[in-house]
Amino acid sequence: MAATMKAMGHPARISILQYLLVNGPSTCQDIVDQFSYSQSTVSGHLQKLKDGKLIEMKPIGTSSVYTINSEAIEQLSKDMFVVFNLRSEKKQMSLF
Repeated sequence: MAATMKAMGHPARISILQYLLVNGPSTCQDIVDQFSYSQSTVSGHLQKLKDGKLIEMKPIGTSSVYTINSEAIEQLSKDMFVVFNLRSEKKQMSLF
């Protein structure tokens, strides 16, 4: 879970995930065209998201097409729910 959260650890990566969620499979250039980031910056962010298994990449011709890994997003959501709901109010209070 920590590695996945780390992969999301930049506002640009969250924006890219949201873009892919709304727009579906996209190339790096599609994403570059929507944001004020350079191609190399977007590529770096895509690599971090791919390393964190939040997105998947498929080569199509000379391009790479990126898609959301919905199973990874769903698992992260479940993991966070479990982690933050396992503690009772009494135990949470003792953390402070």
